[in-house]
Amino acid sequence: MLDATVVGERYGRTVRVALAALVLIALTACGVDATAATPRSGTVTGRVTAGPTCPVERADHPCPPRPVSADIQARTGAGAVIASTHTNSNGNYTLRLRAGNYTLVAVTHKTFPRCAGRQVTVKANTVTTAPISCDTGIR
Repeated sequence: MLDATVVGERYGRTVRVALAALVLIALTACGVDATAATPRSGTVTGRVTAGPTCPVERADHPCPPRPVSADIQARTGAGAVIASTHTNSNGNYTLRLRAGNYTLVAVTHKTFPRCAGRQVTVKANTVTTAPISCDTGIR
């Protein structure tokens, strides 16, 4: 024989699940985006490179920028770091962020190369490309 409390708990849980499903169906049928309250995110991807890589570039000896090993930080307007990643061996990085405006900072933990911050606007469900250039200090 089942205890009345157990039966009531099972019945109550079933009713709550059914009501939640009905509300979601009703909102969808009315054209309401039931996920609108969910934060939307996008992806930022890019490559961090440093140049110049030699003091004098000649036609027969080009000096292409080299990839940089760095921590990439996404900072808010107030300077708070909200996400970070590290570049791969080719200097490439990828970050998934909520839609909004950020400053991307490449932190090398060295004096050189010095990397300028990069302003980026992340849009929901979109991939934004944001290369970051660094200065080697070679002149």
